Amino acid sequence: MFENYPNYDSINSDREREDKLMQDKRERCHKNGKLYLIFSFLSVLGTPSIFVLAIIGAVVAVLLNSKGAENLVVGLLGVIALAIGVAIAVIMFLLGRDESCFKAAGIAYILLTLFDTVAEFLPEGFLQSIVKILALIAGLFYLFEFINGSVNILAGVDNYLSSTWETFRKVIIYLFIGLVACVILCFIPIIQIIAIIALVIAAIGAFGILIWEYVLMFKTAIALKNF
Repeated sequence: MFENYPNYDSINSDREREDKLMQDKRERCHKNGKLYLIFSFLSVLGTPSIFVLAIIGAVVAVLLNSKGAENLVVGLLGVIALAIGVAIAVIMFLLGRDESCFKAAGIAYILLTLFDTVAEFLPEGFLQSIVKILALIAGLFYLFEFINGSVNILAGVDNYLSSTWETFRKVIIYLFIGLVACVILCFIPIIQIIAIIALVIAAIGAFGILIWEYVLMFKTAIALKNF
C-alpha cells in the first residue's frame, strides 16, 4: 500500500498538500460564488428594471407632454444600462482570474455594448446593418464563452450541474439553427405560414430557455458558495 513512499512523513506531506489545495479551491469557489450570485441578480433584475422604468418614463412623458422629461428618462435609462453593463463586464474579468472563458466573455460583452451603442447613432442602412450583425456575433460569442466558463468552473464542484450547462449549450445551438431556418423559410411563399408559426413557437421556446438559464445561474452560484 505504501510501497511508493520511503516513509510516513512523505505520506503526511502529500496529504497536507492535498488538503491545502482543496482548501484553496474551496476559498476560490466561495469567492467566485459571491461574484456569480451578484452577476445573476444583475442579469435577472437589470433588464426588467430597465423595462419598468421605460414604461414609467413613457407614461410621465405623455402626461407632462414634455420633450425634456422624455429626454431625461431616456438619459436615465442609458446611465442605468451602462452601469449594469460595466458591473457585468467587471465581474466577468474577476471570474476570469480563475477561468479564462469568463475573461473572453467579458471582452465580448464590451464589444457587444460598443456595437449596440454605435448602431443607435447610425442612420438606417447598410452600415447600421453591418454593425448590428457584429453585435449579434459578439453576443453569441459572449453567451457561449459564459456557458463554457460555467461548465469549467463547476468541474469537480458539481459535475451534474456542469453537464446540465453542456446540455443547455446544445439546446441553444439547436434553437439558433431553428430560428435561422424559420427566417429563411419565411421567404418561401408555399410554406410561409408554417414557417411563421414555427418562428412564433421558437420565440416562445427562447423565453423558456431564458428562464432555464436564470435557474442554472442561481444554482451555479449556490453550488460554488456551498462547496
